[in-house]
Amino acid sequence: MRNNASDQTIKKNYLQTYRFLIGEYEQVKSGTHPRFKLAREFYETYHTDRRSFLKYYNRYKQSGNEEDLLPGKRGPKYKTRRPSLPDEQQVLELRSLGNNKFVIANQLKQKSDTFNPSPSGVYNILKRYGKNRLKQVDKTIKRKIIKERMGQLGHIDCNHLSQSIIRGQHRKLYLLCVLDDYSRVAWAEVIEDITALTVMFSAMRCMQVIKQKFGIQFEEMIADNGPEFGTAVSQNKRNHPFERMLV
Repeated sequence: MRNNASDQTIKKNYLQTYRFLIGEYEQVKSGTHPRFKLAREFYETYHTDRRSFLKYYNRYKQSGNEEDLLPGKRGPKYKTRRPSLPDEQQVLELRSLGNNKFVIANQLKQKSDTFNPSPSGVYNILKRYGKNRLKQVDKTIKRKIIKERMGQLGHIDCNHLSQSIIRGQHRKLYLLCVLDDYSRVAWAEVIEDITALTVMFSAMRCMQVIKQKFGIQFEEMIADNGPEFGTAVSQNKRNHPFERMLV
């Protein structure tokens, strides 16, 4: 009861302050204020941030409801940002097989057109259910589900190289590497940038070498959330060079 009374007092004082400020501001707008000729003088005198004041003022003028003058909670509403229970169950089922957040996000992207969480979104779901850290039993299961054959899953990643690694080079260079999950066979190539086209052609050459030298043809490819791999593209991912190359 005491907290409720305190909240009501704060609310009352907040609205009373805003009523006063709105009255002063509208006099400034109409040119009838006895002290202020400019709105800037009004903001400076009452130590009010222009953007914050106008946000609440315009919201109030549109609705006519004084409740809109009260500050609301930040961010989207709880129900709009949390996935449905069936979608969360998909994440938990994939986690029970020992998959990390990147693998889970990649598999869901391939399975569904409606539920495509980012790796960080997957992590939030796992954390909510206490599954963000694998227990020893889960780690044992993970070791047992290594891919059954070469080429079943490939991993690809880009890393920035220190200037001291390659002798005689004093420019920014990157290392792109493609790795087979089952055999751990890998092939890497040094590239000058990580733009989408450069990464696409470099990945294509690495996969071609692995195919020619080791007979490995990849069925699936997993990458991190880097924009060079297309996973950060918000609209049509199929228009990204790397994603187009994999089709």
